[in-house]
Amino acid sequence: MAGEAARVNASSWWVQAPYRLLLIAVITILVALLVGLMAIPVAVATNELVGAVDEQVVDRPPLPEQLPAAAQLSTVLDAEGHRIGELTGHERREPVDFEEVPQLVIDAVLAVEDAAFYEHNGVDHRAIARAAVRNFSAGGIEQGGSTITQQYVKMVLLDPSQTLERKMHEVIWAVQLEEQLSKDEILGGYLNAVYLGDGVYGFGTAAEHYFSKSLDELTVAEAALLAGAIQAPSTTNPVADPEAATTRRNTVIRLMQRHGHITPEEADEAIASEVEVDIGEREVGEPFSEDLIKRVLYDQRITLQPDAQAALGDSVEERISAIFEGGLQIYTTLDSDLQEQASQSLAERLTDPDTDPLGALITLDHRSGALEALALGPHAFGQCPPDHEGPCPAIQTNPLVPGLGGSGRQPGSALKPFVAATALELGASHDHTYDTPSGEPIEGCGWDEDEPYAPRNFDDDDGGEIDLVEAMRRSNNVYFVKLARDAGVENVVETIRRHGVVTSSNLASFAGPDCSIALGSPDVFPIEMVVGYGVWANDGIRCDPYLIERVLDRFGEVIYEHESSCEPVVERRVARDMRGLLRAGVQEGGTAPFVGREIAGDVWGKTGTTNNFVDAWFMGSTPQHTTAAWVGFEQPRRMEDITIGGEHYERVTGGAIPGRIFTDYVLALEERQRAALD
Repeated sequence: MAGEAARVNASSWWVQAPYRLLLIAVITILVALLVGLMAIPVAVATNELVGAVDEQVVDRPPLPEQLPAAAQLSTVLDAEGHRIGELTGHERREPVDFEEVPQLVIDAVLAVEDAAFYEHNGVDHRAIARAAVRNFSAGGIEQGGSTITQQYVKMVLLDPSQTLERKMHEVIWAVQLEEQLSKDEILGGYLNAVYLGDGVYGFGTAAEHYFSKSLDELTVAEAALLAGAIQAPSTTNPVADPEAATTRRNTVIRLMQRHGHITPEEADEAIASEVEVDIGEREVGEPFSEDLIKRVLYDQRITLQPDAQAALGDSVEERISAIFEGGLQIYTTLDSDLQEQASQSLAERLTDPDTDPLGALITLDHRSGALEALALGPHAFGQCPPDHEGPCPAIQTNPLVPGLGGSGRQPGSALKPFVAATALELGASHDHTYDTPSGEPIEGCGWDEDEPYAPRNFDDDDGGEIDLVEAMRRSNNVYFVKLARDAGVENVVETIRRHGVVTSSNLASFAGPDCSIALGSPDVFPIEMVVGYGVWANDGIRCDPYLIERVLDRFGEVIYEHESSCEPVVERRVARDMRGLLRAGVQEGGTAPFVGREIAGDVWGKTGTTNNFVDAWFMGSTPQHTTAAWVGFEQPRRMEDITIGGEHYERVTGGAIPGRIFTDYVLALEERQRAALD
């Protein structure tokens, strides 16, 4: 009992008054330098430090007696708070006992991450000081001083933010953890918990994944390669970037040599060896919506909600760690009923992933910007492994949202309403008329004055003299080209951008006499089109789209909450005029009359077909939702004389399949609403 009492007394030395103050003072100064706080004025820094010490250290609760799992899966919830899935990232995690970890692996990890691990008490003050001086000199964070114990605490208990408060929690709890667990227990937990890229956690799993070997079969070069991936697992593993992985591996090998773990001859031999991976077959595909949710939160190519990314960490690695290990509760805007019906509506029209084109459907609550349904089919989303035989049933690009491999698709006639909106803003009326003969050279359109642009109407229809309502009903090409010319192509481009279509790579190239913009020649994304059409449904107010409502950490604390961004971009009268025009296209004589016939409620919309039948669209709105339906092959090709979903089509237009998908979707939702009322 006396020995145990002495141990408790010794382990609590730092909370005793004189020692606590000394430790707090030293740690505060070093940590402040480490996170770059001393780059701000001294007076401000002093006040912040004092407040942080008082609130975050003195009042910090003790380390939990039972540590949570090193990594907890993040849960995804729909708009009603119902659990709809977990974000795993094809995670693989197979823990191994510390006794099974060979010394070679331990040497590699300690050499690169914490050479003094078995000497310090959880915090390496010399390493912190070195990093602090480096960061102070650089005026920012260039180098960290975290021990393996600190990293482990961060993995299991803290968020990845780089703040003074979070760093101080990490330091204090690291000291406590060293008193609670043995060095081997800490290192064993760390080796099983650390993320090593490609969805792999822990060294035992990584050895099997990358090399098809057990841990005790690894070579020096292989052990060093895995240890080198700890710092930047998304970029320094041999699958993501073999060259970067090799460079990092060689650094680790030289560190192993410097610390006496291997001889110079062994180091030279390991560096001379080539990186060879042996990855087995992987599962094909994953739910599209889950992939997008993950990427919205960590992938810098996705700019849908950059504030959500910032809340989860400054770097990709920090955000990935938070998502796949942090046990987050991610509340989305998805409506499970709409999501299920969107997928079903696609599946009923597009049935064969080997031969049918790709289809996408996206629904926006135009009153708030909330994305309520995101569906893709008939393909799964993801990659097929290199050894997969036959056509791949999965796709690798995301046609709905910019930043994930797609470059946008031409909307065809679905862009004509933006021309109409431009003209209405400039004072045109519904009875504005043009003569519309097919193939007529249109003066003032085209860069060559001797050969003016001469668009043709669908099926070479000689439209005669028609007004704006009739032109929208028939989707007359010649009318809208003339209207774009008279409204001004630059004005049309400005209208399109103002409505939320902003990522088209070639939109800025349209100017002067390039009237082809009226027929939908720029590349756009469905998410942009649904936002643009939603402006007219929402009386001229554009609401920026979003998918993540809020994020809670593993303790239930809110770490991110979305703030809607809505602003008026066109006059209310113009928006209401546009709704009237778009009703014409879904009524008798329009390009999709079945939409108005079959849907009982108020509905308006527009078909879109490119002139070579590569892309087909239907954009539709009801009072509550705006929806985009798109069909086209992943590798663009004509959809003529083709069988899709068991039905033969001479040519696929916006009214042929996308319009039918939209109608099926809305009818099913109306039926569900009626059933709910009964």
